Amino acid sequence: MQGIRVQDLLIPDDKSSQNSTAKEKRHAKPDSTPSETKYFVIEFIHDTICPFCYIGMKNLLIAIEIYKSKHPDAVFEVTCTPFILAPTAKNSFYDKDHYYSTERGLPRSRFEVWDRLGRDVGITFTWKGRTGNSRNSHKLLRFALQKTPTRQSSTELTVYKPVADAPLYPPYSLRAPALPVPLPQPRGPDLQMRLLDAITTRYHEHDSDLSDPHSLIEITRAVTGFSEDEIRAVLDSPEWDRTIDMLSSEVQNRISVRSQLAGPIVAVPTMVFNNRWVYGGFQKADDIVGQFELLRQGINPLREYTTSSLVLEGGIADTIAREAAIARGNDTK
Repeated sequence: MQGIRVQDLLIPDDKSSQNSTAKEKRHAKPDSTPSETKYFVIEFIHDTICPFCYIGMKNLLIAIEIYKSKHPDAVFEVTCTPFILAPTAKNSFYDKDHYYSTERGLPRSRFEVWDRLGRDVGITFTWKGRTGNSRNSHKLLRFALQKTPTRQSSTELTVYKPVADAPLYPPYSLRAPALPVPLPQPRGPDLQMRLLDAITTRYHEHDSDLSDPHSLIEITRAVTGFSEDEIRAVLDSPEWDRTIDMLSSEVQNRISVRSQLAGPIVAVPTMVFNNRWVYGGFQKADDIVGQFELLRQGINPLREYTTSSLVLEGGIADTIAREAAIARGNDTK
C-alpha cells in the first residue's frame, strides 16, 4: 500500500487518456450483464479509535486495489457509518496506552496482535499520546459526506448512480490532490474516505489525539478545504452530536454479534456490500477479494443482510463480547 492514496483505489484506472476515444469511454456506464456486478457500494461500520477497524480499513483498500488490478472496470464507493465504542469517554482524558490496557481492560498480548497484523499491511502502531471520545471525529467524517446532519444511511448518500449516460464517479480531478487542498472539495464518499484515512493514520501512527478539536480542525481543513469556522461549528453543534449518537445506536439494531459471554453487541469493523451482504469482524484482504469475486459472478455470499442478527460463535465473537462487557463495567464506575 505504500504510495497508494485512497482516492486512487475508488475510481477506475485511467490508462487510455492519450486519445479521444478513451476520453469518450471515460463517461460511459460500466458494461455489465444481469449476472455480473461491476458497481460496489460498501458500508464500512467502524470506530476511529479501534485498532482492528484501522487494520480493517487498510485491508479493505488493499482488497480494492487487488480487485481493480484484475477488473479495472469496477467502480467502488465506500461510505462510513459510526459506532462509538465508548460513548461516555471524555475528550483527551487518557494516555493512549492506559486507555486500551486499563480502561478497556485489554491484555498486553492484544497490543502484540495489533502490532503484528498492522505490520502486515504497512501500519506502524504507536501507543503514545492522548486519546478520548471518538464522537467528534465521526461528526467530521459525516460532514464530509453531507452538509446538514440527517439520519439517512451513509449508502443513501453515494454519488455515482449506475444508470445510462451517468459519468463514472468520482471526477478524475479528485485523484490524489496534494495536501493541504487549496479549495473546498465536493462532499461524497471519496472525500469521506480520504478524511478517514488522514484522521486514523495521524491517530494510530503519529500520536495525534482524535478527540482533540484543534487536531481535528487541522486535519479536516487540510483534506477537505472547508473553513475553520464551519468545521468548528460542526464540532460545537448539539444537533451533530445527536445525529451521530442516533446513527451509532441504530447500528446495534441492524448488525450484531451473539456469543456465549454476552448479549447482542456490535462487531466492528463490519462491512455491508451493496446494502445486502454482511461481512462482519476482522477480515483479511484476500478474503475480501474473494467476496468481490463472488458478487461479480452473481454468486451470493453466505451472510445475507437481513433484520436478524449476524451470528458468530466463539473466536472473535467471544473476544469482542468479553471486551465489551469490561468496557460496560468501566463506563458504570
